[in-house]
Amino acid sequence: MTKYNPSFKQQVIDFYLAHHQNLALTLRQFGLKSKTLRRWIAQFHYSGSRGLAVLRTKRTYSPAFKMQVVQAVLSSKFTLLEASLHFGIPNEGCISQWLKAFEKKGITGLLPKPKGRPSMKPKYAKMPPRPKRKKSVYA
Repeated sequence: MTKYNPSFKQQVIDFYLAHHQNLALTLRQFGLKSKTLRRWIAQFHYSGSRGLAVLRTKRTYSPAFKMQVVQAVLSSKFTLLEASLHFGIPNEGCISQWLKAFEKKGITGLLPKPKGRPSMKPKYAKMPPRPKRKKSVYA
C-alpha cells in the first residue's frame, strides 16, 4: 500500500496550481517533502492525472530494458527524473542503482541476481571408495 492515494495527490496539485505555483506554501499546507511534491508536479505535467496513479510495486525489468534506460541517461538524453517519467519507472533510485551496477560490472551488473540462500557446501570432500582386495587362494 502506498503512503498517498491518487486523490490526495490530485488535491495537492490543484492547491499548488490554484495558488500560482507557490511551492513553499503548498509544502507547509500539506506537510510534504520538497522532492515528493516536485516529483508529483513532474508526473502531472508529463502525463496528466493518470501520472499520479499508483504504479504496481515490485516490478521486474529485463536486462535489455535496463540497458536501454542506462544508455539514455549516459548519452545525456534524459536526467534521472526525466528517464523515470519517460520509461514509467516509479522512482529515480532504481535507475541510479542500475547506473552504478553498469559502471562496476558492465552489462553483467544488470542481470538479475540469484534469489534465496546459496546451498551449503559439504564440510569434507567425498573420499573415493577403497579398492576391494581379492581374497587370496593360498591363505
